[in-house]
Amino acid sequence: MTHLFAAPSVSTVVVWQPPTPDHDQHDPIALTLNHQRCRVISAEYKPDVLKAVLEQVPDLLLIYLQASGDEGYGLCKILRKLPRTSAVPIVFIGARDEGSELVQALRCGGNEYLKLPVTVEECWLRLERHLHTAKLVRKLEADKDNLHQQVWAFNRMLRQHEQMQVSLAEENQVLQRLAFVDGLTQIANRRYFNQQLPQLWQQAGSSGQPLSLLLCDIDYFKRYNDTYGHPAGDVCLQSVAEALVRGAHRQSDQVARYGGEEFAILLPATDTKGAQKVALAVQSEIERAQIPHQGSLVKPYVSLSIGICTLVPDSAQQPYEVLVHGADEALYTAKLRGRDRAVVNAPEGLVSIIQDHCECGELSPLTRNMPTKLVVNHTAQSDNLIYLDDAAIQGEEDQIGEHPGFEALRPSQMASVSPLRLSADKIPNQVS
Repeated sequence: MTHLFAAPSVSTVVVWQPPTPDHDQHDPIALTLNHQRCRVISAEYKPDVLKAVLEQVPDLLLIYLQASGDEGYGLCKILRKLPRTSAVPIVFIGARDEGSELVQALRCGGNEYLKLPVTVEECWLRLERHLHTAKLVRKLEADKDNLHQQVWAFNRMLRQHEQMQVSLAEENQVLQRLAFVDGLTQIANRRYFNQQLPQLWQQAGSSGQPLSLLLCDIDYFKRYNDTYGHPAGDVCLQSVAEALVRGAHRQSDQVARYGGEEFAILLPATDTKGAQKVALAVQSEIERAQIPHQGSLVKPYVSLSIGICTLVPDSAQQPYEVLVHGADEALYTAKLRGRDRAVVNAPEGLVSIIQDHCECGELSPLTRNMPTKLVVNHTAQSDNLIYLDDAAIQGEEDQIGEHPGFEALRPSQMASVSPLRLSADKIPNQVS
């Protein structure tokens, strides 16, 4: 393989030419390529031609049939099947008068048949068209490669952006968990409760469904810390939180640490009866936990006082704080009546719910003749309650009858009693 010349030109031409010593001096094609400063690579044999084409795909391939014979047609067919060389312009050069060479050249995939002799001007006009086409093809291929690189770079940036979005979403979840989850008990914290309550209140007002709230307080928790120490108190809070989650186990139930030893349970679309059932389930779970509490004045195990309030918002202007106030009022009443019980702030009044054996019942105590009693003063004109210890409240009716002007009423009798409310100013300050 011999290099005729290599000029600094854009166009590269591979020539399969005959081994004639004075070929380049008299051939108009060689003179034309030289004049146009093309980079010409010449070869005399088929393997050399094929190697030159594959090493650097040229802008044009010239095949002298005088040098190649029928092998030139075979090489053209091979190059047309290869993806890299399928678009290379191929021009056959012959000197015969008959048209068989022209037909054969075009049939095997050639772009043109150039018959000798030919003038320099005609030669360049014919070859320039193919070189121009080759340049356009190369430009399109370069633009295509550049576009592919841009698309790849864009997809890479898009994947990085998506990964960053996923990472940010995960970090946001972590931050939300840190913001709305109590670090000690791993349940929702007060901030989450304050966020959810207005939303649930608004949903309840829109749907006309009741919203129930349970406020729970560990009985004599300060005594627990004094007896067992604060680390044990933390473990106690964790155990109580787990019991609350087991008791309020519906998907819509929301258990939160309200503050210190107080917990809150939000029950969307839950009426009074359902709220009482959850309260009894929570009491049962606390009873089953059997957390020792030697400092308690109620029982040797940890117990809960629960305040229950259920409301259906009657207007958009009604503040949700009335629900909290109602549950808080019931909680204070439960503590005043001896703790270890639940009190419902019902339309009939503040009704105590006490289960003799803390097992989760199927029905609310208001629908059953439980031995729990509410002590009401019939003789006084104002709404008065008598606050008795556990023995008095859970005792027989004749025991409570010793107090003149008072009688013990079962929940089923509450419909005949005027509604009672315990206002905040009637709660003694010493209750804790």
